[in-house]
Amino acid sequence: MPTHPLGTRERTSTSESTRRAWARYVSTGSIDDSLLREPVLRAWERAHELGVNPKAAKAEQLSALETERLFDQQQALITVARPYMEVLSWAAGLERHAIDLCDAQAVMLSILGDEETLHGRERIPGPGSLMSEEMCGPNGMGTPLATSGYFEVVGPEHFIGGFHIYTCQGIPIRDAEGKVAGSLGVAVRRPEASSRLRDMLLCAAHGIEAGLLLRQLESNIREVMAAPGDEQALRVLREEVDRLRDSSREGLRMGARQTTVSRLEYALRLLRLAEETAHHIRHRAHVWRSLALLEEGQRRPVALTELVRELLGLLQEEALRQRVELVLGEQEPVHVEADALVLSRRLLHAALQALALAGPGGAVRIDVRMESHLLVGKATFLPLPASEHAQVAPLPQSVTSPALSLGEEREPLLWHLPTLPVDPMPGA
Repeated sequence: MPTHPLGTRERTSTSESTRRAWARYVSTGSIDDSLLREPVLRAWERAHELGVNPKAAKAEQLSALETERLFDQQQALITVARPYMEVLSWAAGLERHAIDLCDAQAVMLSILGDEETLHGRERIPGPGSLMSEEMCGPNGMGTPLATSGYFEVVGPEHFIGGFHIYTCQGIPIRDAEGKVAGSLGVAVRRPEASSRLRDMLLCAAHGIEAGLLLRQLESNIREVMAAPGDEQALRVLREEVDRLRDSSREGLRMGARQTTVSRLEYALRLLRLAEETAHHIRHRAHVWRSLALLEEGQRRPVALTELVRELLGLLQEEALRQRVELVLGEQEPVHVEADALVLSRRLLHAALQALALAGPGGAVRIDVRMESHLLVGKATFLPLPASEHAQVAPLPQSVTSPALSLGEEREPLLWHLPTLPVDPMPGA
């Protein structure tokens, strides 16, 4: 049954039953499929076929020289990811935790966390560790790469016994071309802490992806500015802008103009368009970062309908990945009084829950209306599973907030998802 926004538990299991399954496998080499969740069962079967040792003392490691070379190659990903990893580590607070970043081959690139988890007797694998399923079986770094999606491994669901003290979750990160660049993960001692960080993990992953997009686009812009007459640089930038804007029509129009204007003028027009696109991506990255933080703001008048619409635009890519259609239903203009940061996170959580409940091939209908008898504004995310998956109709996910009558606002309305300052880090 669905239990979190980024994935579904297709079969319930307990830590005790999973421990029995692990002990049975270690002693007999057989996997009891009645004791494991479906996705974990499949991961264990892969690990068994790959010959992973469940009693391995620790993860294997690259040499110091190989690790250093890898860091140099992956510096862009490490640099872009660092602020988001710091946000997640700050949010984990006093929990024993590690925030991990791996490359596309599940080699550990960077890790943040508390001193005991990073350097204590039961420390987590560090930079240069090989965390792929081939080496470690199901885990929060390698399995998201093997399955191309979010994955959580709770305690003894890890194939290697030494990892049983951790609950780990991870999600793939894609680069500017849409290829998997690595994975971002969170490891904690308590499953309850893992649940609290799930939404933030998705926000951080999308923020990193936006940062990688922006970095690539800015690099292309610099190349054109350095040589505005270079046809190859112009072509690369035009293709990048077209792809990022998710519409080839503007690029085709600009391509047609190239025959009637000078190459320099064409380059200037293209640069303006690229800067607009970069501004949009930069804003998107800031929004994801603000959603990942736990900061609170002030209560003020908020245009709920517009906030929901902007959030759906932000989630469009996530919906495509999960193969769920977002359908706008009733969109009554509703104004509410709320802390926009807290309200945005509540809306995000409800939307992610609805996506998971709808499942692949399904849809989520979004309605925003005024509940006049309760004096609240209400945003409802109704999961509509595909017919072949619909057994019991899922419950709608709703968010309510005290409503304001149109014109009642004493302050200017907030029409967009809020963002926080970028430079100051939490606790700094």
